[in-house]
Amino acid sequence: MNKITLKTISFKDLWSVFRGCFLFVLAAAVICTVGMYAYAKITYTPIYSSTGTLYLIPEYEEGEEVDRNDWTYDYTIANVIIADATYVLKSRTVLDAVGEDIGISNGYGALKNSITIKNPEDTRVLEITATASSPETAKQIVDSLCKHGPIETNDVLQYDRIQVYEEGTYSNWAINQISLTGYIKFGIVAGAFVYLIFLAMFLFDNYIHTEDDIERYLGLSVLGDIPDADAPKKKSKYARYGNKKRGGKQYYSASADSEEGKKE
Repeated sequence: MNKITLKTISFKDLWSVFRGCFLFVLAAAVICTVGMYAYAKITYTPIYSSTGTLYLIPEYEEGEEVDRNDWTYDYTIANVIIADATYVLKSRTVLDAVGEDIGISNGYGALKNSITIKNPEDTRVLEITATASSPETAKQIVDSLCKHGPIETNDVLQYDRIQVYEEGTYSNWAINQISLTGYIKFGIVAGAFVYLIFLAMFLFDNYIHTEDDIERYLGLSVLGDIPDADAPKKKSKYARYGNKKRGGKQYYSASADSEEGKKE
């Protein structure tokens, strides 16, 4: 019974496969990169942002002597106020008022997903960020929110210590700029995927191409080979895997139990 051994792979095999399918890998990488970049350009809509800040004034006055208990109590109350204020600032009442200011109908539905409110850790600051299709609109939204927000929040929470610290910023730089570098990553992934396909084809290729394959799959030792002058001179379909088939040769081998060679 012939002994069949499993195919092993070396770094040389990996390089041979890569060299054989290099043009396919390169084509896949270029097509994917250019295609994704072109699609992004066609469907691209710039988005701009603006950020303003609100500040919660402490309960005690500047210069007033405050003990640790008063400071701790005030800080605790401030954290509660910040959490409630964050909710009120994105409420329907406030956003509808903002929509009226900037000429947007249904301000709550149109603006609620474009506004982000953050509280930097260990601060009394609320950062209000709005995004829009133009820098002017983004700033208008933030400025209007900074105007209506403190009024509504102070009225609802009966706190009366929330005030505007900075109005909305203005920037002509879109926050979703398209970078070719980012799309090159897609090309690299596509090229790697194509290479893995060729590598899998190489690993699962059980055709006999060389003398080593005869010994591996049939368990026979090759005694010699005779070139076939009538064989067509063409590249093997497996050349792209990195294997070079000995086209035009007939192999003679002998098994371990026989003294006569067998023509394969």
